[in-house]
Amino acid sequence: MLWSYGNGGEGNSTNSGFAVPGHYPTSINAIANGILYTVTTEHTIQTPIYKGALCRAINATDGTEIWTLSSNVAEFNEMNYAVADGFAAWFNSYDNQIYSVGRGPSATTLEAPMTAITLGSSLVIRGTVTDSAAGTKQDEQAARFPNGVPAVSDASMTDWMGYVYQGRPRPTDATGVPVTLSVLDSNNNYREIGTTTTNSDGFFTLNWKPDIEGPYTVYASFAGSNGYWPSHAVSSFAVDPAPVDTPTETPPQPTDYTLLILGTGIAMILAVAIVGLLLYRKH
Repeated sequence: MLWSYGNGGEGNSTNSGFAVPGHYPTSINAIANGILYTVTTEHTIQTPIYKGALCRAINATDGTEIWTLSSNVAEFNEMNYAVADGFAAWFNSYDNQIYSVGRGPSATTLEAPMTAITLGSSLVIRGTVTDSAAGTKQDEQAARFPNGVPAVSDASMTDWMGYVYQGRPRPTDATGVPVTLSVLDSNNNYREIGTTTTNSDGFFTLNWKPDIEGPYTVYASFAGSNGYWPSHAVSSFAVDPAPVDTPTETPPQPTDYTLLILGTGIAMILAVAIVGLLLYRKH
């Protein structure tokens, strides 16, 4: 025996606790691309359907759990599960919908300042990465996410898909996807200027200080993941020359004649006083 699945702890258990009770009846319904796809199913499903059943994707090499999704399959055979072209499809008895799970398209947006900045100043580059799979265009998802469904990391995918498609609570620990920012500068040099990660709203931002003046083309690239195909977006901005510091001449100050006028006035007063004194002595 190389490995076992279903009798271990978290991420390796089919134990239902008190829901069934015991272990969920589990069948391998498909094998593709080194992955075992299992479903919880039974010959005769009771009403109400027991809680907590899962569809699972398990690594066929080492038995590690890749993803799970809340689902109960009503038929006790392999004909209710299909795998082709990278997608797994089956009927979920919990909500009476057909599920198709696979790598989906993503969409990246990008914004840069519309007005030029001055060399030496920093600018803010921002944008979004969203899930643009066909399921996000359904009426319910489009109404709940008018700005698009945020793309999340592979580690957050299980709980996030339950939130988007199955009415489960929004995960509080969901993480986003990495985004690389690059520029083609005015010297025609293409270079990476930084990386950032989207938040659970699909939003990313990066502050950057350009090092040369002129026009720039800026690129935001999401390299893709196990859940999403890659996407990118393009924008532009401009950097004006820094202002030149020129010495300023001090304008000539007007001559202040206040003291001269005051001195002249005092001298005239003294002269009048002396003349008056002499005239007084003659009399």
